Amino acid sequence: MTSSSAVEDEHLTDSDLSDDEERNVEQRQEEQRVETPRPVYSDEELHQLVEFIQRMCVLSCLDHRDWHENSMDTIRRWLLEVNEPLLTVSYDGSTLTACLGFPTAYITDMSYFRREPNEIFSVEAFHDEIQFGTVHSDVDGCLLHVLEWLYMPFFRNYPEWNDTVRQRFCSSMDRFLGFLTGMHYQIGGMAVLYVPYVIKQLGGGDEEGSAGVGKVDRQLVKSLEGIALYWTTQIRTLLGDCTLTVPHDLVTVRDEFEFWEYRYEVLQGINAQLAQSDVDKVFRVLRQSNSVHMPQVDDLIASAKMELVQSLSNIKYLHLLIEPCSKIDLSNSPAELTKLLPRIIHLVRYIWLNSEYYNTRELITGLFRNLSNQIIMFCTQQTKVQEILEGRPRFGIEICNMSIDCCLVYKGIYEEISSQHSQVGWQLDEGIIFNHVDAFVERLNDVIDICESMIVFGRLDENETIPRAEFGGSRGEELDRIAANVENKFLQTLKKLQRCSGSQSIILNVHREDWYDLVAMYRTNVQHLEETVQRLIFNVFQHVCNVEEALEGLQALLFYSYRHRGTLRKTFLREVSRLWRMFSQEMDATSRKLLECRQQQESWLSHHVSRALNYRINLERLTWLRNRLKNAEWLPTVKEAAATLAKFDSLRKEYERESHQAYEDWQTACCGWSADLNQRLERYLIIRSKQARGLLECNIDPAVVEICEQAQHFERLGFPIPSTIKKFYERCECLRSVYNSVTQLCLSYNRILMGLTDRERKLFRPLVLACDRHLAPGIFKFTYGADLSEQSFFEDCGEFIQDFQQIVHIYKRANRGVARCCEKICDTTLLRFNFMGAVDISVLQQQLSGWLASSGDTLRNYYNNILELLSAFSRQFHLVKDEMSAEWILYVNGLDDMLANALMTSARSSLTKLYEALHRDEDMAPAPILVLESDVKDGRIVFSPDMDEIATVLCGVIDNIRCMLDQFPRLGYKLRLPKTAQRQGFAGVFREDQECSELMRSIQAEISKQRQEMESYQEQWNHHRMLWETTEEQFTERLMKSARTAGVFEGGIEHYSALADDVSFVDAITNVYFILINQNALKSTILDWIEKWQALNIKMLLDHATNWMRGTYRYMRRNERNVLKVPRTIRETVAAKQLFERLIQELPLKQATFTPMLELFVLLHKYQVNLAEKTHEQVLGLESAWLHYLQTLSEADEMLDNEGDENKLELAKQAEKFKFILKEFLEDFYSKLPKK
Repeated sequence: MTSSSAVEDEHLTDSDLSDDEERNVEQRQEEQRVETPRPVYSDEELHQLVEFIQRMCVLSCLDHRDWHENSMDTIRRWLLEVNEPLLTVSYDGSTLTACLGFPTAYITDMSYFRREPNEIFSVEAFHDEIQFGTVHSDVDGCLLHVLEWLYMPFFRNYPEWNDTVRQRFCSSMDRFLGFLTGMHYQIGGMAVLYVPYVIKQLGGGDEEGSAGVGKVDRQLVKSLEGIALYWTTQIRTLLGDCTLTVPHDLVTVRDEFEFWEYRYEVLQGINAQLAQSDVDKVFRVLRQSNSVHMPQVDDLIASAKMELVQSLSNIKYLHLLIEPCSKIDLSNSPAELTKLLPRIIHLVRYIWLNSEYYNTRELITGLFRNLSNQIIMFCTQQTKVQEILEGRPRFGIEICNMSIDCCLVYKGIYEEISSQHSQVGWQLDEGIIFNHVDAFVERLNDVIDICESMIVFGRLDENETIPRAEFGGSRGEELDRIAANVENKFLQTLKKLQRCSGSQSIILNVHREDWYDLVAMYRTNVQHLEETVQRLIFNVFQHVCNVEEALEGLQALLFYSYRHRGTLRKTFLREVSRLWRMFSQEMDATSRKLLECRQQQESWLSHHVSRALNYRINLERLTWLRNRLKNAEWLPTVKEAAATLAKFDSLRKEYERESHQAYEDWQTACCGWSADLNQRLERYLIIRSKQARGLLECNIDPAVVEICEQAQHFERLGFPIPSTIKKFYERCECLRSVYNSVTQLCLSYNRILMGLTDRERKLFRPLVLACDRHLAPGIFKFTYGADLSEQSFFEDCGEFIQDFQQIVHIYKRANRGVARCCEKICDTTLLRFNFMGAVDISVLQQQLSGWLASSGDTLRNYYNNILELLSAFSRQFHLVKDEMSAEWILYVNGLDDMLANALMTSARSSLTKLYEALHRDEDMAPAPILVLESDVKDGRIVFSPDMDEIATVLCGVIDNIRCMLDQFPRLGYKLRLPKTAQRQGFAGVFREDQECSELMRSIQAEISKQRQEMESYQEQWNHHRMLWETTEEQFTERLMKSARTAGVFEGGIEHYSALADDVSFVDAITNVYFILINQNALKSTILDWIEKWQALNIKMLLDHATNWMRGTYRYMRRNERNVLKVPRTIRETVAAKQLFERLIQELPLKQATFTPMLELFVLLHKYQVNLAEKTHEQVLGLESAWLHYLQTLSEADEMLDNEGDENKLELAKQAEKFKFILKEFLEDFYSKLPKK
């Protein structure tokens, strides 16, 4: 305990020291940090400072009503936060805004206020301390104004500089201000001369002459010379800018006119400045000083005046072109623009001839170039490239062609007018004039190419909807995908054009050279697309076999022919020529085929009819092809078309002549047959077949049928019937009707007999004989020459054969139905284990009963269907049943046996499923089907449900199957067959079936094996039977007979704890063969027994330890009272000495009992058993009580003074020995004893 406290104190001390160090470090950092001052203003002072800033703000359109509270708060914040160096006030849109630092939004002007770092303003000296100003968007002008009017006078009069320094600095500032002035006004298109402020301070004006100027010193002259040199540079640059040059824009006539107006204004401004008194002073000073720069200054002044006159003259003549050129922009189309060009060209010619200064070839060439530019700009606006690329290719082609025509007409008008005035000296550089026009025409051609590609490849047309290309044949889908891929790739290229161009400024802007890269990319992509389309055309026509496919392919590829650029048009025309050649080849092949067919004839047609039909059919086919080609108006004209059509006309006449010749040959042949036609009709209608036994054949003469068919074919071809066979042909319809009726009867009869086997023919023999009786007149009485219109022979025979066919159909359907029902019975399973995992026996019994009932209903439905089918068939034989008794019995018993086999198959499969559910192999994973619970009741392990109940349920399933089969009577009994011919019942068949018997024995064996497994399971748990077989009296008696030491009690506690752990670790669910046992109840019961004996063991431990401790205390109190009694008599003295000696002898024995007693309490503390309050105090006070007892014995020894020193020494020796023993034991005991 002492060491633990020392460690804790040491830890606390270290923590305190570390906290002190951290606080010292923070204090040192705070000392090093510079404290930011905080201004302290009263409300009135702060309000006054804000008003100062408001009044010092200088902004355009500033109104005091624009101040709002947010801006005021920002100003107050800036005044209070001295670490913010800058405050700006500006308009954000229409809102007055104040911010710390520079504003982030775009502004036109702002007022700024600046302070030194951590500077605090005072109200009295605010205007002296603050640094403020206003900056607007004209930064150069603002800087120039501040330097020139604020700083420059201050620098010139700064007293601390000597004259040399001041002169040098001011000269440098003058040069800088001159450069800044020129740059500032040059941005606005003006030329302003910087005049130093010192000029205004020179003495003498114009009236003083040169006398007042002579006082200027040399340094000032040198400074003025520098300024004059910069002026000459400005003037020379201004005079040199006499040509309007814009590198990347189209300059028009109006731009040229506005340029000369601008030049006139600038020259007028510079001349006005040169005439001012300040500039004149500078020049007089320089002349007075004989400056070498003045001659060139005078020349520049004269040139400026001359250029002013020239500009005014050019403006006067160029103004003549403004009105006619402005009409160009008002034109409705490029076609109307061409009407304005002659007048404009003549006006240019007029300016060339009459202008004093604008009469050079370079200027006139530039003027014509500007006119070309204006035409290009107008055509560009009319073209609307963006709309064209978005899906208006037809408009694009039209407007681009109009623009190209406009440009060509412009060139033509120019050439015509120039040729008319060639004698006057019209020699201009046409390359410069028409360079932009030619480039613009080339760009227009590119746009036309794009428009054609939009129609051809992209199917984009604002006037009509172009259908998607659809190809037929086995490769149609593949070709469709190729065409769709071409379209998608072009649309991607078109999107790049739309995205890259964005507007018409790139495509039609002749100055934009990046268009060449873009159009090169476009042409490369289009070339790839053309190659793909050419391969597509090749693939389409590679497998074309006839004219129709070629025509459909051309129609699908029609829009690819609209692209006149490239090779697609030529390829399409080549395929059109091939189409006409294919049609010509088709005609040649047809002619060759017809010549070959003359040597052959079809088996179903005569030679003459076949010949006429071949020519007529092929002629109609070729005519249809010719009409398709001729009606295809979209086909372009090729040279092969006319020759092929002429060849077809010649071939048509030849085919018609051949057809007529075949008819004449047939007519000649028919004349020899007309005599014996009537004799060929005197034959019976039907005869027995000689090849097939029992079948019938039609007995008509084939020649009669042939002559009728030939006459009918020629009549359909439009030829007349010959008079020799006309009367016979009139009976053709009657003969054909009789022939068809006889043929139909024979086919129906033969179809019935051919569908029956020999055994079935015996079954249907009475019906076959009845049918033969109905057909006898046709076999032995009626002929084809007789009139059978009033006879009912065909109707009666057909009706009877139809009834016969219906009976056979019922028979076949019954057989199929019975076989199908038997198949379904075979597939019907009476039992099915469709639950997942093991279930309770009630659930299993309920599901098995449900499945048996459901399966029984299903089998009953199948059984009833079989009875209905057989009953329906049996009713058809009620008239002739006596004639077919033996065959009928065999037929019914055969079906009955098939039904029995089906039921047995179903029963076997059901028993197999039950066996498979119960059987388990060693290598199979457990799959139990039943769940039961185990528990201990009445001193033994019991199961719920038990094995007898499980066996009863499983064996009952077999009995239910047997009872279900016994419910179905045999078919012979239901169809009333003789008892001698009936079969044994289905239940008897089930009992005698070997497979079923073997399966039932296997199921019983599985149940027996399960019983054995359950007995083995029960033996495993019987190892713990002592827990529930032992009584409390037996347990207490066994423990009382033991030594009852701490080791005995602890051994019992550990034994029961280990036993409880073993039982707890046992799985709650275990699998025993096909049963899943729930062991929770069994485990709970065993754990309850263990807990009971464990509690009883601890209770006896507590009682034994408590009684032992109480006995020890009683022993010490009793002996203390007895040993301290003062003897009064000699007898009492002797008794007291004897008691004292006995107690001295008992001391080591009593001390030896303390260790096992305290071990009992240590064991109780280990297992956290609560002690009584009194017992706990006794354990804690045992040491002091025993020492007090020893002290009491020592006092008793002193009291008995008649005792010798030997007893005293023995007493002291025993006391020291007890202290040593007790100290060793109690050190361990007190360390483990719980604190109160």
